[in-house]
Amino acid sequence: MVTPVHIRPKDDEIYLDCNATTPVLPQIAHAVSHTMEQVFGNPSSSHITGLQARYILDNARRLGRDVIGADRGHLVFTSGATEGIQTAVLSALMAARKSGANTRGKYLLYGATEHKAVPQALAHWNEILDTGAELKAIPVDRNGLLDLDFIAAHLSEALIISTMAVNNETGVRQDLATLEKIIRQHGPKVPWMVDCVQVLGKGQLNLAQTSIDYAPFSGHKLYGPKGIGFLYVREHAPFTPLIIGGGQEQGFRSGTENLPGIAAMHTLFELLLDQEQQVFKPVTTLVDYREQLLDALRTAFPSLELNHAFEYSVPTTLNFSVRGVPSRDIMDVFDAANIRVSSGSACSSKVTRSFVLDAMGLDDWRSQSAIRLSFGPATEQATIDAACQRIEEAAQALRHSCLLLSDTNEDFDSELDGVVQLRFDAQCCYLVIDRAAREMAVIDPIPQLAERIEKLVDCQHYRVKAVVTTEPHTSASTAAMLAQLLCASGCDAERDAVGWPLHAQADCSAPKDCDVATDGCLLVGNRRLYRVGSRQPMYLLSSPITPTAEASVDFAFVGEQAALDTLAAVLGKETLVCRKWDDEFSIATQLQELKGQAQPCELVNIAPEQQHEWLRRPETLVIDVREQQEHQVTPLQLPAQVMNVPLTRLVQFIYDHRSDFSNRPIICLCRSGNRSAVAAQVLTRFGFCNVSHVSGGWRYWQAKLRRVAIFADKVTNTAMTGRIPDIRIAQGYPVRTAYGR
Repeated sequence: MVTPVHIRPKDDEIYLDCNATTPVLPQIAHAVSHTMEQVFGNPSSSHITGLQARYILDNARRLGRDVIGADRGHLVFTSGATEGIQTAVLSALMAARKSGANTRGKYLLYGATEHKAVPQALAHWNEILDTGAELKAIPVDRNGLLDLDFIAAHLSEALIISTMAVNNETGVRQDLATLEKIIRQHGPKVPWMVDCVQVLGKGQLNLAQTSIDYAPFSGHKLYGPKGIGFLYVREHAPFTPLIIGGGQEQGFRSGTENLPGIAAMHTLFELLLDQEQQVFKPVTTLVDYREQLLDALRTAFPSLELNHAFEYSVPTTLNFSVRGVPSRDIMDVFDAANIRVSSGSACSSKVTRSFVLDAMGLDDWRSQSAIRLSFGPATEQATIDAACQRIEEAAQALRHSCLLLSDTNEDFDSELDGVVQLRFDAQCCYLVIDRAAREMAVIDPIPQLAERIEKLVDCQHYRVKAVVTTEPHTSASTAAMLAQLLCASGCDAERDAVGWPLHAQADCSAPKDCDVATDGCLLVGNRRLYRVGSRQPMYLLSSPITPTAEASVDFAFVGEQAALDTLAAVLGKETLVCRKWDDEFSIATQLQELKGQAQPCELVNIAPEQQHEWLRRPETLVIDVREQQEHQVTPLQLPAQVMNVPLTRLVQFIYDHRSDFSNRPIICLCRSGNRSAVAAQVLTRFGFCNVSHVSGGWRYWQAKLRRVAIFADKVTNTAMTGRIPDIRIAQGYPVRTAYGR
């Protein structure tokens, strides 16, 4: 079993996602452990142990006041910024209710680029308290700055206004002085909350000299541990405790104080106030870091576009997009290169676009391709230097995968051959590629992938035979425009309503599995692509043409066709059916499965010890499901045979190997375990009967291997003293492993 103490970052990890969270500084970690071990008293106790704890609590509060410039008002320790936001919203809405004024139809104003914790808290307490107010997002301009005229027009009818000091995705800093002037001119009594999470340690604050009512902060954004934060509350601002029952924190927040976390904040505050400290770099150094990283990024990605203006941003954040390359592809290859970045807010990592960039009115492609690179004020020069080198390595891998174009004469080899499935969400597009002939056909192109297909054609110099769809399209559709762009590569300018070239041969004999007439065929390399039907056509791809064998239907691209009788007339028993929509990540299906007559194999569920033993056998096949660029940056060094088969190429792998690999031991593996789980389930459905997958992914498995190595060392040591080793050595744990150390 891998315990928390066995999990640690890779030695060569470069962490550039500090807006999400930061590592804990050694001196802060020491303060935490010392307090847990030596100053464990309850601050509410009156004996000396409790008084020692009380000293840490009170002194941390005093230092915190100095850091944020709050000689007046209250500083309340919380579990983090989210709790502070909840408390501020509850306090403002309760004050509105207690005032007796009608709250129906009033506004709850918040910045359109605010962290999701704010609008969700507003909606939650608006419903719980039955305030009946309307949530209203304050628009921002293309620089991410709030619309002051909008605020002026709506503030008199607002119950609360919430803004951000610094945006977590773009680093854009709001002009608080100008905001205050507008807010107090048009809403002198309206409670004002400012999310100060990202400004701590990156700018001067003097909150007591402002009319800001609430300012939440979080420790883990500036080298403290998670689970500790604090909330500034202006003197005489309305306040309702979120947590009651004990009277701690002067009645503002009940519950025994998190003293180790508060001790961490004590040390952080000391560092921020120490004019002689060398931990946090001056702004000039941080600006130099940003310029160095930007130079490396622009060299690696010539089409890079910044999504924010530096004149409005803190120097520790870079938000950029690369035209034609989705953020997921960049993140995956960066992660494979051990560079940790984000595609936006870490709290919304499953979202495929940035709502912040959408609110700023930036182009769709920039929102879908956005990458956030953020470092902290304690970052060292060596980290920046190493990051710049790795960025170029990651870009090189993307170029070799044809996701980036290069103006050099590099020998690109994407290894794409046969049927490739591209997808955006649940929608699928198919490429039929003959690498030897440098020919390709595109079936059901997706708008979001058009630029990627165009780059692939340009990179590999394919001659495109057709761009077709399974339903009619207009001249303004993605398919029509893509075909027009690729005509220089061989598309016939004369096409019908589904993109089928009018020159397609009309006398192709139908393949043996097809019982209906076909509407001609195209040659893509040494395979025939047939069309069946005209209004909602299907496309059949034959096996390679040979002089002696009759062509069979290897693949059927059926669009949204679901009628079983229709499909049965064109499919063979072994035909792989490829649909336009694939909500369940089936990848493909077969006629027997459609009839409910399939007998899939079961996924092999084996213990980690046995799985590790499989990886040491040459006869095992490890299927690395990561994309080619990830595999290229960090190839797997294992005794077992390794094949790189991304999900995009899994359908072709099934066609090529379902007979010869049906009983071979197979382990599917990827970075996190999600893609490998999909691949393993698909393979079992197609008759691969000895398949396992690494739950948790390669990173998790490396931790297991380290655990094995630690255990092996213990076995060696106990053998020297004659003690009996752990029984697990008999369950498959090796004594030594070259790739576990």
